[in-house]
Amino acid sequence: MSNNDLWVRDVLASYGIIALIILCIAIWIIQKWSTVRKDTYKSYLLGFEMECAELSSPYKEHLFKALRYIVSNDQVLRSMGSIRILEIGVKTGENIQFYPEGTHLIGVDWNTKLGEYLVKGNRSWQFSHIIIERLIIGDGSSMKKVLTGCVDVVVTTRSLCSVKSVQSTLQEIRRVLTPGGKYIFVEHVPEKESTFVRWLQIVLTQTGIWPSLFGDCRLDINCVTDIKNAGFKKISWTFLDLDGYVSHPLYLTLSRQHVFGIATR
Repeated sequence: MSNNDLWVRDVLASYGIIALIILCIAIWIIQKWSTVRKDTYKSYLLGFEMECAELSSPYKEHLFKALRYIVSNDQVLRSMGSIRILEIGVKTGENIQFYPEGTHLIGVDWNTKLGEYLVKGNRSWQFSHIIIERLIIGDGSSMKKVLTGCVDVVVTTRSLCSVKSVQSTLQEIRRVLTPGGKYIFVEHVPEKESTFVRWLQIVLTQTGIWPSLFGDCRLDINCVTDIKNAGFKKISWTFLDLDGYVSHPLYLTLSRQHVFGIATR
């Protein structure tokens, strides 16, 4: 037996078991990946996203005050003192608390069980002041089921990061809004260039690690320029860094900076 053969035998003897274990783990991960993704994202929604909504609540309360002064372009809704809101990315419904009594809601979300959650879930009593007009499965980049100019307000919060196309979604938002209608947005944006967190946001996004685990969220998406170029008549916004206790500080570090604003059709 040659020296090379002896070397190969020794390597296999030393590392064969380790390689076999790694192979088995890899096979298990591949088989369970779909379940892991689903469980991770569900935990993320019911954990961090709800905590993040709580941290941003004081700022959103101020932002959503604009809803008090909106008069519906729909004659029937106007006669009832109601408005129609379309929300893209309803998630756990944390924004609904800010919607006026009698609001007609069109929800756009990938969650096929959203209707059951809003109507029959443990928190359904918190949503009883609104009327769910329609729930659409999707991400907002194509809303063919929604008529042009029929919505008084569109809302997105931490949702543009996950849509197939930010530009297409913004064009759809403009299309469905009535003239003079409002687009209210709260979106996380990347950190400043040349910072470690910005580098981490890019790496986690470009490798597909973060999007695959957290509902296609892309940490390196900056929607501000797209909103500016979407053709709205008037836009006002401010940048804020969320701060406070969350169960997963890394999640907050990676999506701390936000833009809060209102655009007018």
